[in-house]
Amino acid sequence: MIFDMHVHTLYSPRCGWMRPEMLVKHAKEKGLDGLAITDHNTICGAQAVFDKVNDEQMEFSVIIGEEISTDRGEVLAYFISEAIEPGSFGDVLREIKRAGGISSIPHPFDKLRHHAVHLTRKDIGSFDCIEGFNARCLFNKYNDLAYNFAKDFDLAILAGSDAHFLNEVGNAGIITGQEDVRKAIMKKDITIFGRKSNPLNHVGTKILKMGRRIRSDLDG
Repeated sequence: MIFDMHVHTLYSPRCGWMRPEMLVKHAKEKGLDGLAITDHNTICGAQAVFDKVNDEQMEFSVIIGEEISTDRGEVLAYFISEAIEPGSFGDVLREIKRAGGISSIPHPFDKLRHHAVHLTRKDIGSFDCIEGFNARCLFNKYNDLAYNFAKDFDLAILAGSDAHFLNEVGNAGIITGQEDVRKAIMKKDITIFGRKSNPLNHVGTKILKMGRRIRSDLDG
């Protein structure tokens, strides 16, 4: 089973672009068995992709997830059925646990992202996983810091493309021999893979955000 664990759709406010129908088709062409849809502060995109797969009875798995804003940076939630509201770092992690989800810290230590959580030893035990490889990290050292931190504290390590455009889907993810991906993650019965995305994708995201901001201002 091969999963990209960090993907955005057009439901991500201001920075998402991919439609559910094109996303699933492209992921299958890339050889993926499933995706974790992790839009910013909403599960609408994940639910839309999940419904698309079920309605057409596709042999493809969708993990409903969310990338949630906190006072310390972003947190990923997986295997949830309702959106988790933004809030404090501690409150969001507790809410994910209460909802029966799995929590992960995406792109930690990335100094080029103002929304990256910079973890410390005191945070150990409050979350489940670390994203040890994010394909959108511009410098390898940030992924290395995340991976080594996870290894030092024996944490489950995930990986994801952080895709906002089709050409990024499948650039990173996890591989497991288990059918139950949730169980595989918690048992650390997974391996990660990844290659860096083209830096020009960051430019595309900025242009997309700018265009939507201008449109919003004109509509307002």
